[in-house]
Amino acid sequence: MKPERIARQSGHPSGWFGEIVARVMAFDTLPANRIAERELGLRAGEAVIEVGCGSGWTLRRLAASGAGFLAGVDGSEVMVRLARRRLRRRIAEGNAEVSLATSDALPYPAASFDAALAVHVVYFWANPLADLREIHRVLRPGGRVLLGYRPRDEQAEAALPASVYTLRTIGETVELLQKAGFETTSSTTHPLGGGVYTEAGSAASACSSRGR
Repeated sequence: MKPERIARQSGHPSGWFGEIVARVMAFDTLPANRIAERELGLRAGEAVIEVGCGSGWTLRRLAASGAGFLAGVDGSEVMVRLARRRLRRRIAEGNAEVSLATSDALPYPAASFDAALAVHVVYFWANPLADLREIHRVLRPGGRVLLGYRPRDEQAEAALPASVYTLRTIGETVELLQKAGFETTSSTTHPLGGGVYTEAGSAASACSSRGR
């Protein structure tokens, strides 16, 4: 099982140890992030927000693929600093922004983005329904969110401390998306590193936008 100290840093890197964990995480989560990027299917010029953007590698790759405005939010000062450094050129051009914020209070008006991405962060949300509703709020009608996560099974429960990670099944996650106002959901699974990661995508309808 992952040591609890490292597990807590995975959810919220801080201090000098958090910087080390951030760099290790960027390497460890690369395969899952690359799959998530592909599953999101971002189209040229689309505005995208990554919730839990980490050190900014995924946003940088999305920028290179032709994305429009890029936004990253993270609750860790360590991650925000690293991501701003990685995206400094796009930020200077006014085409990107990285904010210190939590996913239940995104610093953007309603209907700001075409797509949203969140990989390996749903475990750390105290009230995931509130976070998903907030993501729904900032998406334009027809927008979509993609969650990358490790669903609950015996292997995941043995590897990840329950004191830090709240694991959910695919069915439970899809139900949360639907309760948050997303109308269509689909899931695909990919075997990575001995576990299974699932990308659940949803589309928001014009009649289901929510205010704060």
